[in-house]
Amino acid sequence: MPTDTPRAPVRTLTLKEGFGDAGTSYVGAEISAAGALVISASDTGPVCEAMRGDLDAESWLTIAPAWKDELLLRLLADRFSALHELVHYLEERGIPVAARTA
Repeated sequence: MPTDTPRAPVRTLTLKEGFGDAGTSYVGAEISAAGALVISASDTGPVCEAMRGDLDAESWLTIAPAWKDELLLRLLADRFSALHELVHYLEERGIPVAARTA
C-alpha cells in the first residue's frame, strides 16, 4: 500500500515562459529568504527592442512579508466562490489540506 510522502512547500514557481521568433519571455515568483514575495520578469528579442529600445529587459516587484497575507486573501476572494473549489484546487496540486464538514 503506497504512502503519501509529504513534500516541502514550493518556494519558486514559473508563472509564464515563452520562446519564439519575437523573442523570449519569462515571469517567475519566489519567496525570498526574508519572506517577501518577489515577482521577476525578463524579455529578450526584437519585440522587446521595439517596445523598450533594448534587446533585453528585466524587471521585478517585491511584496513585503507583512502584505503577503492580504494579497493571498484578495487572490482567494477573486478566484474561489465555494470551499469545495478551493479544496479541489489544493488537492490537485498536492498541497496538504485538512477539510471537514460538521
